[in-house]
Amino acid sequence: MPTLQEEKPNTARQRYWLPALSKDPDTRSIQVGLLWTVLIHLLLLLLAPQLFRNEFSPGRFVQPGSTVPTYEVEFAPNAFASKPPQPMHFVETNPDANNNIPDKTDNFAAQNQQAAQPVPDKDSTLRMPKTEGKKDFENDSQIVSGRLEKPEPAPTAPPAQEQQASEQPAETQPKLQVPLPGFLKSQGDNPDTFGTESVKFPEPSTGADKHVAGDRNSHDLAGAGAKSAQTVRPQPLPRPKLTQVRPAILKERPTGVSNAGVVGVDAHFSEFGDYLQELIDIVQIQWERILGSSATSPKPSTHVMISFRLNSKGEIAEILKVDGDAGEYGTRASLSAIQERAPYRAWTKEMVAVLGEDQVITFTFYYW
Repeated sequence: MPTLQEEKPNTARQRYWLPALSKDPDTRSIQVGLLWTVLIHLLLLLLAPQLFRNEFSPGRFVQPGSTVPTYEVEFAPNAFASKPPQPMHFVETNPDANNNIPDKTDNFAAQNQQAAQPVPDKDSTLRMPKTEGKKDFENDSQIVSGRLEKPEPAPTAPPAQEQQASEQPAETQPKLQVPLPGFLKSQGDNPDTFGTESVKFPEPSTGADKHVAGDRNSHDLAGAGAKSAQTVRPQPLPRPKLTQVRPAILKERPTGVSNAGVVGVDAHFSEFGDYLQELIDIVQIQWERILGSSATSPKPSTHVMISFRLNSKGEIAEILKVDGDAGEYGTRASLSAIQERAPYRAWTKEMVAVLGEDQVITFTFYYW
């Protein structure tokens, strides 16, 4: 006979809350995205102290005994520091040449200049003008020689003399000359006495010794007029002056450039070039003063070469090298010419940015 299964007693079960996803696909995708966002942010918060530590040691995240290779990279100090470009070749230009910018050159100077000479050499590819100087002599920085004194202006006649000379008329008729009125006449038989008689002339006297026919209003060419004319003398033309550039020994160059004009050399203006030209002129003047005030002089055909370090303050920071065959006096005179006028003018900010804090400069003094 059929039997009925006994019903089990109802027991209470413990349930937990779980986030239920929506059955709608759009809503379910939004819920999944929010869930992953929360999990990623929690993971970043936990790992941030390890990732952003100031000190990083190689192998921090490498497990002990792992075969993953590690690399150590060491950077040299100032490996990527930008070094200022070295200056180009300095040349001394001709102040009388035109201020033209050359097409291409490695020279820098106190002004822009283009290579030229009065008589051009056809089919020449040189960029230095023709010069007459010493053979087998290395001097590629100077193309003209002169004096450092400024040219004197041409003398001019005083304005009073110029006006007097312009007002002096050209005369051909002499001036009327009339003696004093009257003359002396002796009368009587007695030799111990004499008598006088005064005779008046119709014309007033001019104080002359004898009568000369002429124009009363005319100037006397032989008297005061001639003397005043002698004071106005023609002024001579001014003598040609040398170019205001330091004296130097030029190199013998039999050929020159193909451009016609005043003697010049290809060079670009540079603020450092203007500074060097001023420095060279100062040393040259001081050197000539030292030699001029001394009773002795070094042997001819000798030289002294001095290399020194000049800093941005215009100070001679260090004498690097002194070499030559001019003897003790020639060496001391050359060193004094450089050191006695220091410190020189300080560099500008633009010069420091290009040249750095110092530069090595070499001077060569020639005794002839």
